[in-house]
Amino acid sequence: MSYRPREFWEERLSEQFDLRGTGETGLSLEYNRACYTLRAEVLQSSLARAGMLSNGRRVLDVGCGTGYWTEFYVARGAIYTGVDIAQVSVDRLARRYPEQRFVRADVSEAVPGGPYDVINVFDVLYHITDDVRWEAALRNLAQALARGGVLLVTDVFSDRGRLAEHNVMRPLPRYLELMEVLGLKREQLVPTHVLLNRHLGAWRFLNRWPGFLLAVDRFLLACGLGHDAAANKLLVCRRPA
Repeated sequence: MSYRPREFWEERLSEQFDLRGTGETGLSLEYNRACYTLRAEVLQSSLARAGMLSNGRRVLDVGCGTGYWTEFYVARGAIYTGVDIAQVSVDRLARRYPEQRFVRADVSEAVPGGPYDVINVFDVLYHITDDVRWEAALRNLAQALARGGVLLVTDVFSDRGRLAEHNVMRPLPRYLELMEVLGLKREQLVPTHVLLNRHLGAWRFLNRWPGFLLAVDRFLLACGLGHDAAANKLLVCRRPA
């Protein structure tokens, strides 16, 4: 069966509307919570370095999913818009956060509104498996970014190809080449995980202790690890003011 993004995510989120639905479906909720906790800590630090933590920032959250980043940005006083390809995500989050804006959209076709000071695209673009649509998505997102604003994208940024039907990894030079054409400048590239959020092979039994892995990853990230080809990373690019 060919990958149909909207149908895929509608079904997946309808069946599991929690962090497992947007993360590792085969692992525990506690494991996924540890992964997201570390992502949030890295994001907080990166936003601070970029000068984007103050209240009133206009934020577009692409792939708002089950609302983890909704809560992150709303708690920090953002003017928030969430967009997702799955209607179930938009409907449920609109009920949970009635004062925020949610739109069902495919960003490879169009981006609602703008300009935005922060465009959050965590673990989304590698799910756009068609290269033409992937480029269109980045183009649309860049056009919606305000002057001085930042685009935040996570990927492994290495040429690992198609790891699953719904997952295609692309290398960092390919991202940066397109970002340059779109007028965006690279500012940060920081790892989000080391042992979490990756296949551990013979060491996969460690996934049963996500709290331990979270503590180890915090230590390893502080030591500067996590830049290998299998580690997920956060790329921060800015549109010059």
